[in-house]
This record gives sequence, C-alpha cells and structure tokens, in this order.
Amino acid sequence: MLALLLLAITAQAAGAVDPNALADKLARLQNQQAQQQAQLQALEQQQQEVRQSIESLTAQLSVQSAALAPVAAQAQALQAQLDATQARIDADQRSYQSHVRSFQADLRRLYALGSRRWADFLFSARSFTDLLDRVAYLDVFAMNEAQVASRLRAERDQLDTRRHALARERQALQPLLDSLQARVDAASGAVGAAAAYDSRLDAARRNLLIALAGTAAQTRALQTALDNYQQQAVQDALRHPGSYGTTCPPAAPAGSVRLCGHGWGHGVGLGQWGAKGMALAGFSYRAIDQQFYRHTSWTTVDTANTLIHVGVLWGAGPYRVSANGPAILSSGGRTTTIAAGQVITLTTAAGVEKITPLSPSTRLAVYGPRGLYHHYRGSIVGQPSGGILYVIN
Repeated sequence: MLALLLLAITAQAAGAVDPNALADKLARLQNQQAQQQAQLQALEQQQQEVRQSIESLTAQLSVQSAALAPVAAQAQALQAQLDATQARIDADQRSYQSHVRSFQADLRRLYALGSRRWADFLFSARSFTDLLDRVAYLDVFAMNEAQVASRLRAERDQLDTRRHALARERQALQPLLDSLQARVDAASGAVGAAAAYDSRLDAARRNLLIALAGTAAQTRALQTALDNYQQQAVQDALRHPGSYGTTCPPAAPAGSVRLCGHGWGHGVGLGQWGAKGMALAGFSYRAIDQQFYRHTSWTTVDTANTLIHVGVLWGAGPYRVSANGPAILSSGGRTTTIAAGQVITLTTAAGVEKITPLSPSTRLAVYGPRGLYHHYRGSIVGQPSGGILYVIN
C-alpha cells in the first residue's frame, strides 16, 4: 500500500521530468566518459612508448655521431692537405709563368741587340771575341732557363704525385664516410619522425582531455539534476498527507487487512517499509540512502580483510536502559520486575540480558557512552560476544 502511495506521489512530483530518460542519458554519458578515459589511458601509454623510443633513437644517434666524428675529421684533414698541395701547385704554376714572362723579356732584349734570329745574333758579331762572348751569354742564358724550368717541373711533379696520393686516400675513405653519414642521417630522421608523432599524440591527448572535461561536466550536471529530482520526489512523498497519520483510518472491510502507524527502522532512522516503497517507486539506492542518512557521504573502502558490523549500538559498554513504564528483566534464567524510571546497566560480564515492556505504550530509553541514543518499542537485548556488547532492539 505504501509502495503504491509513494509511486503515485512520485509521479505527481516528477511532473514533466522523465527520470528514466535522465537515468538513461546519464548512463550513456558515463559510458562515453569511460570510453574516453580508456582512450586517454591508451594514448598516454602509447605516448610513453614513443618517448622511450625517442630516447633509444637519440642514444643511437649519439653513437653513430661519435663513430662518424673521427672519420669526418680524417676526411677533413685529407681535404685540407689536398687543398694545401693544390695551393702549392698553383703557386709553382704562377712562379713558372712569371719566369716565362721574364725569359720572354730577356729574349726581347736580345733581339734588340741587332737581330730577331739566333743565327743573325751570332753572325752579327763584330769580332771573334764578340762572338765568343755572345755564345757564352747564350749558353748561360739557356742553362739558367733549363735549370729553373727543370726545378719547377720537378717540384710540380712531386706536388702532383702527392696530390694524387691524397686524392686516392680521400677517395678510399669516402665509402666509410658516406656509410656513417647515412646512418647518422637515418637516425636523425627517425628521431625527427618519432618526435613529430609524439607531437601529434600530445595534441590528440590534449583534445581528448578537453572532450573528457566536457563529458565530465555534462555528467555532473545530469547527476545533479537527477539527484534534485529524486530528492524533491522523496520530499513530496514523505510530506504527503496521511503518510504518517496520527490516527488510524476506519476498520478495513471484511476479508482485508489495514495497517496503521510507522516503524523505527534499524535504529538509525531508516524505515524498512519506507525504503522498500522508495525502491519500488524507482528511486536509486543513493537517493534512498541520502533520504534516511542525511549529511553523510559515499566512499570506497577495501573490505577484503575488514570485519563490518551492521549496527551502531555495540561496543565495550556499558549501556543503560530505562523504561517509562513497567517491564521485566530476564538474565541468567531469572526474571525481575522493573519499575518505571528504574535504570538497568548492561555489561559484557552480565551475559545475555533482555528487557521486555509489559505494556505496548512503554518505551525503552537506551543510553550509550555519548548519552541518550533513542526511545524504543519492543524488547532490548544486551548480548556480549568476543568482548563486545551488542545492544539489539
């Protein structure tokens, strides 16, 4: 009956809001959020692997560069020697050309003595002594020219031989240099490609974080709307006239049973029939919990090795019980009458003790270490177990 009443009131409180649609949309958003979170984790894992690859490739690049450095230095040294040898050859060539120009100038001076031909130069001598002087001059002139030309040719030949040797050595070194340079270029290209891929992954990760933040915001907003709807529906249901009527309705017709009143629940404010009615009305366990246990929060606890006691009235004791009417105390096979206002102390040493009211209107006040806990109908049992005193209604 209460479940049907709560269901009807919930429908009135909800109005145009469809809680099932809200719940379905929330579930879809939560699923999307979980997928985005999984994608984010996969991207972060992939990015971590790529960065490890970059570190490995960078190390390989360092090794290849270290191997290339001495070979490149040797090639540069050979090239420098080649350049120096070529410079000396060019200098000797310039020197030889200068000598040729000087020789040609001397020839022009000879021709200026009287003839443009060697024979005319010799036979134009004015005397035998002049002829001998002219022959000796030509011999010296020719000898100097031959010596200078021979020296220049020999030096040029030596330099040219040296240049060819250096060129062959440089050419022999070129394949190794090319191979090492190719390895360095390949390693450098791999590092660049990996870095570019890491940059793309990082951009995708940032975009996914933005999308995830948006999904999380939508989820929170939708959860808040659903919670507000459920809380409002619960409040409307609990405030509905007749839910906790102070007087019972008329007697039920023949063949039916009518219940009246309310229960004290688990001793901490959760009514069993109320919770069941809310559950049948479609409320979530969180909404039911927050309705009966105000100002509490949810958290996850590792219960693999944790002993959980369902109940709050237990401890090392003692607890005190006082009845506002007549009651009896059962302890150790003995029964004792308790007067109104009399206080009974429950301890672990006393064993199992039970206090039972003698009138339906009698309430039992239970006092714990923090003072008055609650006024109960029915019996109160003090049951020690393992050094702990359980107080049970």
